[in-house]
Amino acid sequence: MEKVMKLRQTIQQAELEAKRRLEIDLSTVNMEEAKANEQGFMIVRKKQKLSNQTRFSQTIDMNISYLCQAQYLTSAEFSFIFTLAPMLKIGVNAIVDPQTGQYCSVSEIATFLKRSRQKTSEMISALIEKGVMYEFANTHELKIHGRHVTRRPFFLNPEILCCGDKNKLESGITQLMIHFNILERAGIKLPIKAVVEPHSTYGKLVRRKTYLELQKKWNKK
Repeated sequence: MEKVMKLRQTIQQAELEAKRRLEIDLSTVNMEEAKANEQGFMIVRKKQKLSNQTRFSQTIDMNISYLCQAQYLTSAEFSFIFTLAPMLKIGVNAIVDPQTGQYCSVSEIATFLKRSRQKTSEMISALIEKGVMYEFANTHELKIHGRHVTRRPFFLNPEILCCGDKNKLESGITQLMIHFNILERAGIKLPIKAVVEPHSTYGKLVRRKTYLELQKKWNKK
């Protein structure tokens, strides 16, 4: 706790110093601007560019090409995957309501996509079985209540469609994929694979060669 407090104090001090430096710099600029104006010159202030807030998901092209050649997914399954893109949570790849950020149930996914609940449920089940989608079930709830009480989050495999930085994958879903390894067990050897290295905060996408090297190293331990 003491270390955390010291770290916060250090950060706050650094922010204050940065703010002071900024104020001094702006003061100097204003003085120089006044001198320039007296001599008939004008300092033009540069407009700040607004950061681009457009959210997007990136397709992992090599893997999509591989899946097409392997005929692992149907055209309908590919179509369903890509229509989920607006519902993916950045950095997590969870399927959420774009407005509220809340995890979506099967019914809510169906409503958003303007599909029947039955067809949506069948599609999700098929994609989970193929290792393209995942869901987190709370086993503690099942033991106590015998059923799911809270929502079961659905995730899309970031090896196919990744919302956010491909080097900062949510470690939980990445570890889940590695643990079950559904695609590998089905003989689907994707060129780009998700890994989580020991003591890493995030997972990431790497070439298959790197993935195999890491697997070999981990298996030795």
